[in-house]
Order: sequence, then structure tokens, then C-alpha cells
Amino acid sequence: MLIGMVMGVFLAAGVGVWAVWSEPTQAPTGGNPSAPVNVSNTGQTKGGNLVVNANNQYQNGFLVSFGALVIGDPTPETSPGQLKLDVEGKAGATMFCDANGTKCFTVTTLCSKISGLCE
Repeated sequence: MLIGMVMGVFLAAGVGVWAVWSEPTQAPTGGNPSAPVNVSNTGQTKGGNLVVNANNQYQNGFLVSFGALVIGDPTPETSPGQLKLDVEGKAGATMFCDANGTKCFTVTTLCSKISGLCE
């Protein structure tokens, strides 16, 4: 009787598995999900947005330790000794500061100090 009960449980579980399984809609490897952004040294491209530090867990949200950061420029001027930040188009900030973050100014302050700059 025990063997019959065990076999019944296995048969019931097997029927449950087959009930939720469905045939693939494409031949391999079609329909596979895209590879995730990972830790490899291979260059990677992501088609959608990439959001970092969304939960504000760290002080810095995006760090580039080596190389340059290029935004909106398919032909950046970032060879050694040139730009570390290359932005094609408008860029803005609420404050502009020196490398130490101590001597800061706004665009309004700068425009008031240099005659004709912001006309």
C-alpha cells in the first residue's frame, strides 16, 4: 500500500509538471534573453537605459577609474593626454567648482562678473 501511495504522488507531480510546460515558439537559439551586463573585460552594449545606484546606497553613483567618459559623441577626442570628459551638446550644472570642490560659482555669478559673457 505504501508503494502505491508513493507512486501516486510521483504520478500526480509528473502530471502537474507536464500541465505547465509549453513548446518553444522558436528554434534554438531564437527567443533567448539578451546577455546581462557583467564583469567581463569584453566591451558590452546595452540597448536600453542603465540605472545605477537607484536606491542611494552609495555616495557615488557612477565611477570611471580609467579612461574617459564620453557622452553623445561617436568620434570622441579621448586619446591619451586629451579629454577625460567629452560631451557632445549642451551640459549643465547648478554649480561649477575647482578640483577640490571649494571654489564654486554659478552661471549667474560668472555672468555678473564678466561683462558681455551671457548676453
